[in-house]
Amino acid sequence: MFFQQQLLHILQKYDGQRTVYSAYHLLKGKKSGQTIQDVGLFDLQPYFYLLPKLTKENFLHVIEQLQASQQIAVDDDQRIVVLQPTSSIPAFFDGWHFRGGEHVFFNRLQLVVQSISNMRQGEKQFLPIVRDEQIQQFVKGYLVHIEFQQLAQQNLFINQLYRAIEEMAVGEIVRTILLYRLTGYGHIGMTWSQLAEQLEISELDAQLYFVHGLHRLIERIEKGDLELLHLLTYQVRVQTVLTESTQKTAHLLQQGLTMQQIAQTRRLKVSTIEDHIAELAMNDPHFQVEQFMAAELAVEIKEVILAVGSKKLKPIKEKIPHASYFQIRLILARVGGEHHA
Repeated sequence: MFFQQQLLHILQKYDGQRTVYSAYHLLKGKKSGQTIQDVGLFDLQPYFYLLPKLTKENFLHVIEQLQASQQIAVDDDQRIVVLQPTSSIPAFFDGWHFRGGEHVFFNRLQLVVQSISNMRQGEKQFLPIVRDEQIQQFVKGYLVHIEFQQLAQQNLFINQLYRAIEEMAVGEIVRTILLYRLTGYGHIGMTWSQLAEQLEISELDAQLYFVHGLHRLIERIEKGDLELLHLLTYQVRVQTVLTESTQKTAHLLQQGLTMQQIAQTRRLKVSTIEDHIAELAMNDPHFQVEQFMAAELAVEIKEVILAVGSKKLKPIKEKIPHASYFQIRLILARVGGEHHA
């Protein structure tokens, strides 16, 4: 039910203007121009990249369930209409700024927990639950830094961890999932199927509750009074929300190259460069859309967008035929960025 609730909220945000697969690409974190722009247009930053391993089969199964319960309808063009709108969002996410970094944090955390747990039992040799060498090297440096062999430091870490989990703003089921996923001395964290059976929920619900819990846990830790845990959050948020490809385009744009020149230099289609520029307009409050149109046209397009009340290009274009689709997309991206800000 939890995954269904969140998916309904996403579909409601799309307002019948996107296909069933738009939400799938959003949750997977697809870095296409359409998905990235939709994040800003429909204010969907929290949901981006929440479930990168979500399978199409599992996603469509939930869509079928929502159809069967008459909560949504799918038209001939595969566009979604929500028949039973929800009034509020029942969870906190920040996928746009984590993009998988929350799992880096958890892998660090559970390896530290496993190390301290084994140390307290006098066991210095154990098979690490996390095989990633980069994570292992980070944790080795961290453990030396906090002097984890000292009993007082071990107790301090444990106390801070329990305090963080107790004080984060979540329901009891989320705390349970986070704790059950941890690995300690003589104990392996539960799998998704085990959690689903234990808590009588779906595996998708368990996975989404887990991500929700990680976001809330990091939010609590970032308040700054849990210094041992705070060190584990190092660079788990993205340093820039722009995709790597868009950053390269932005650099060339700053050098004075035209879209056509950038496309030729990067051996990309002009339409791809347009996607990058729309992404810049959405995320950079200082980006000047006027370099691609007169200021008067920019104002006119924005007024039409607000009057039409739709984020579809065609009805906007019909009202202002002298504007190009690219120019309309730029203003749509800017409006979306202003709304998110």
